[in-house]
Amino acid sequence: MSETIQDLYTSFSEQMEPIQEDSRYFRYLFEMAQASGTTIEQQREELVKVVDEEWISMIEDSLDAINTIIEKPRRFITTEEEVVPVSLAKKISADSVRHLSRNTQFLAPSEDGSVHPTRILNVNTVETYDLYENRFIYHLIQRLLTFVDKRTDVIFWSTGNEIRNRFKMHSKIDDAYEEIEYNVEMTVKNRQSFAENDADNMDVFMRIDRVRRLVMALRGASFCQIMNGCSAVRSPIQRTNLIMKDPNYRKCYQLWQFMERYDKVGYNIDVQQQALAFDDEYMVQMYTNLINNYTVFKSLTDDERNLQELESVQHAPVAPKFIKEIQEVQVDSPDLPDVEVRRVFVEEVTQAQLDAEQALVEVREQIEELQGQLKSWKVQAHALTDERDDLADELDEAKTRELALTQRAQMAEADVEELRASLEDVEAGKKAAEADAVEARETAAAQLAQMRAEADAEVTAARADADAKIAAAKLQVEEVQLTAERDARAAQEAADAAAAVAEQKLADTVAVAEEKVSAAQQAADAAIDAARAAADSAVEQAAVDANEKVATAAAERDAAARAAEEARADADARIAAAGLEAGERIEQEVAAVRAACEREVEAARAEMQQRLDALTQELERAERNRERAERRAEGNSLSRYLLARLRGEAGEGVAAAPDEDGASAADATEVEVAADPETSAKDDDK
Repeated sequence: MSETIQDLYTSFSEQMEPIQEDSRYFRYLFEMAQASGTTIEQQREELVKVVDEEWISMIEDSLDAINTIIEKPRRFITTEEEVVPVSLAKKISADSVRHLSRNTQFLAPSEDGSVHPTRILNVNTVETYDLYENRFIYHLIQRLLTFVDKRTDVIFWSTGNEIRNRFKMHSKIDDAYEEIEYNVEMTVKNRQSFAENDADNMDVFMRIDRVRRLVMALRGASFCQIMNGCSAVRSPIQRTNLIMKDPNYRKCYQLWQFMERYDKVGYNIDVQQQALAFDDEYMVQMYTNLINNYTVFKSLTDDERNLQELESVQHAPVAPKFIKEIQEVQVDSPDLPDVEVRRVFVEEVTQAQLDAEQALVEVREQIEELQGQLKSWKVQAHALTDERDDLADELDEAKTRELALTQRAQMAEADVEELRASLEDVEAGKKAAEADAVEARETAAAQLAQMRAEADAEVTAARADADAKIAAAKLQVEEVQLTAERDARAAQEAADAAAAVAEQKLADTVAVAEEKVSAAQQAADAAIDAARAAADSAVEQAAVDANEKVATAAAERDAAARAAEEARADADARIAAAGLEAGERIEQEVAAVRAACEREVEAARAEMQQRLDALTQELERAERNRERAERRAEGNSLSRYLLARLRGEAGEGVAAAPDEDGASAADATEVEVAADPETSAKDDDK
């Protein structure tokens, strides 16, 4: 970069040397510029950003105390009392007996006339870490992590040094034809690169990185996992005996107080200003640039083809005023033409000029104050810009998490719908199983009734067959008796034998019939028992199947309930993400308000600049009017009269005028000037 600028400067100087040597008009303008009142100012301003190591040292001194506390946190033992059934009581203590004696409603009578307890007080001993000091250390670590992260992001990206070179030049050239006023102001800023910044602040950056890693390790310790979700601790911190007497806790309390009052960004800006001198070559180049800019501007304004009217403003006409006061000054030198002997004061112009100068001074002070505020606001804006970028990244991550949570919620809702459909199917299966069981019961009952009817029919048929055989046997017996009687009782013994044989046959037939009836009855009973057992087994199997389906449906319902709980947790997480997004939106609104304030400041600055320009123009117009009035005064008759009076040529005539007419020579000359408009017009032309 520097070699390129130097080559360009050398080329420009070589091209301008012939013009400077050969052009007479250039040399004329150069001599005029040297003879004019030229003010040149060059200033070097270096903004050195120095990291404030106070907060780093404070945190480093406190990390050991925090680490010692969380390695062995304090805890205490508490008791939990709960009234439970006697079967669930783990231990019966004296407190349990006293509680039972005071609450007789938990006693019930026994069958032997005594009483026995139904519910009893169960006392459990629990060890807890929920102490105020532990909650204080937990929230101190949380605040410390936020404190370090904010300053780390700002310092790593905003600590580059800046070098500003400011140049101002004001020149006013006046010859017989025109008046040239030349104002130039230029500022060049050089920013330090990130590599140079890291090299200059490597030690401090390493300390900050070490502190940040240690704080992150403290945040991930088991102590913070145990204390996660505890009640918040806010300022002012309670000054307990442990916090005030224990050195480690007292160190943590001092760190909390330090973070409360430390409101700096984390680094300071040292401004170093130096005024630079000018050599002859530098002055020659500045005058050369003045002449070049004048030549370009003058050539464009004289060429009508290059001019285009953008806006025309008609101001109020300016009315000329009479001279209100002439003040005479006595001098010691007799060489009157070479000495200034008069001072003409135009009261309105002078007062307007003084007011304009006073307003200009006030406006400049306001501008300097606004520039200081603007500088500080720029630093704050830079820090806010970094915070905005971080918040934008966090917002993107939150949106990504929200999208993932939305997808998970949709998947959970789909799972819930599937579980609901499965539950409906299970309910339908349960109803179908119940219907099948009812149908099986009805079928078994019908089969049992049918088997009973068949058994009754078989028994009836067997009885009818036995009755028929008995009737046939009786008929045979009667026939045998008739045959025996018909044989004329010839063979009584044969008849008796035949009768015995018939009786024996009858007895055998009856026995056989009774055996058949008994066998039929037993077969019917067995069939009934078998049908009943089959129906009972079918009913039991159907009940078992129904119970299994009900258990499966209950398990699926529990799974659906767990899925619903997970979906509810996801919904809560989404609500938390929405709250975070609302906080980010509030931060964005705050940033917008700050931007609006900055715009208002810029508008106020622009307005003050416009007022300053207007006052400057008014001051210049007043100065030109004053010079014009002086030039007119030098050529008019009033000046000649005043000069003649000072020389003594018209002393007596002028001295007698005040005695006779009661008016001064100034009044007489004022009337003379007012009565002779042609002379005034000629003087104006001159």
